[in-house]
Amino acid sequence: MRKGFSIMDKKYRSGVLRELKESIPAYLLILPTIAVFIVFLYIPFFNALRISMYRYKGYGDLTDFIGLNNYKTILSDAKYYSAFFNTFKLIGFDLIFSITIGFLLAYILFKGIKLKGFFSTSLFIPYLISMVVVGCIWRIIYDPTIGPLNQFLGIIGLDNLKNAWLSQPSTAMSSIIVTWIWRTIPFNMLIIYANIMTLPPDYLEAADIDGANSLQKLRYIILPYLIPAFLQLSMLTVTNDLRVFDLVWIMTGGGPGGATEVMTSYIYRQAFISQRFGTASASSVIMMIFMIALTVFFRIFNKKEG
Repeated sequence: MRKGFSIMDKKYRSGVLRELKESIPAYLLILPTIAVFIVFLYIPFFNALRISMYRYKGYGDLTDFIGLNNYKTILSDAKYYSAFFNTFKLIGFDLIFSITIGFLLAYILFKGIKLKGFFSTSLFIPYLISMVVVGCIWRIIYDPTIGPLNQFLGIIGLDNLKNAWLSQPSTAMSSIIVTWIWRTIPFNMLIIYANIMTLPPDYLEAADIDGANSLQKLRYIILPYLIPAFLQLSMLTVTNDLRVFDLVWIMTGGGPGGATEVMTSYIYRQAFISQRFGTASASSVIMMIFMIALTVFFRIFNKKEG
């Protein structure tokens, strides 16, 4: 009996060693990617976590240890909550309007229109433009004196709607949200269109045989088929919108009076303007935790739907 177990144990160990040897090339191939993650993601994150425990101005050694006081400062700052609210306001509108409009445009292209190639290329151009250029273009559009928006409102007789769009707290954040949605629609359209094109034609042919109209095919075949794509786009939208910075900084700099401050601009202001790197690092850690939590949530939800 012992001899039998010994033979089985040797076979098991030899099988494990063989699998490890076969896996060595795969580990060697992914080693550079793991190294990049360690150097550019994990080390900076743990370094930010360390700095968040100190009162630090961005130079010199870390000597003034204050524990969790930076986190207490952040969580008691009304400006931080305003930035947090603005960020999730942008995310909410982006999820609703950008994905919906992107789907409608993708569906129109799928159904087929004249000059389809021209329109698909034209609609994708906003996504190819640098975010800095987008911010500059829309600053001119919103300009209260020479901006095309106010001029257009004057032409159609709506002078009462003219506004200093980026200078008024009541309209500044909404103006940025409109610009951001305009910028993100093409990407969502492209992803949804690519997913619609993978729809097996047998589904639609069977629906035609059953006498389904276009609305029924859209409701019962196309939309259910696109649910995984919508979930993936929602996750990408949330993680991407949490990092919004350049557009806000170019258009308003977080003003007026913090009306357009988002989490990233708040962190930038704390670090490079106020030179409070400890509180900025604490804000970054909190933001990172939110991003991880939301990503995990979408992953779990996506698995359940799958």
